[in-house]
Amino acid sequence: MDFSFPAMLLMLFMQTDNQVIRQSLLVCLIHELGHGLAICLTNAGIREIRFYAAGIRMETASGLLRTGQVLVICLSGPLMNLFCAVLYWKISPETAAVHLGMGMFNLFPFRILDGGAAIECLFENRAEILQIRKIFCIMLSAVSIFLLYCWNFENPALYLMAGFLAISEIAVDKQHPLW
Repeated sequence: MDFSFPAMLLMLFMQTDNQVIRQSLLVCLIHELGHGLAICLTNAGIREIRFYAAGIRMETASGLLRTGQVLVICLSGPLMNLFCAVLYWKISPETAAVHLGMGMFNLFPFRILDGGAAIECLFENRAEILQIRKIFCIMLSAVSIFLLYCWNFENPALYLMAGFLAISEIAVDKQHPLW
């Protein structure tokens, strides 16, 4: 567990209703169960589960997975959330909205999110496409922070998440640096 995970939880508990946090954590757990199920179905095995500020990350035990297997694993979490959003729509629109938000958020193209991992899998040999993705993500973070400020959002967790996503794009990739 990275220090950033409990730090983010603490900040969320200080800023938000505890019921919302509990519901969000349950939605995160369901998301990760979707990944875990896909990992089991593809016989990839789980090597590590890491908790950090952006959420939870599972790494497979098998290093040589086919593109289709990686895509199934990457997209299974968001698909589980989108499926649950449909199931909950009539029963609890609030829960459905949290599932929908989690599923859609994780489809963003940031490297540390499921959408970014899927893009990296599809275009692993196309450095120019990955470079464009990286620049797009950094600009998306900057625009998000600007819009949060313009719309007077006071929740620091949103600003921190947008900044964390941008920094992760710059700091993670030593092989293909931005500049």
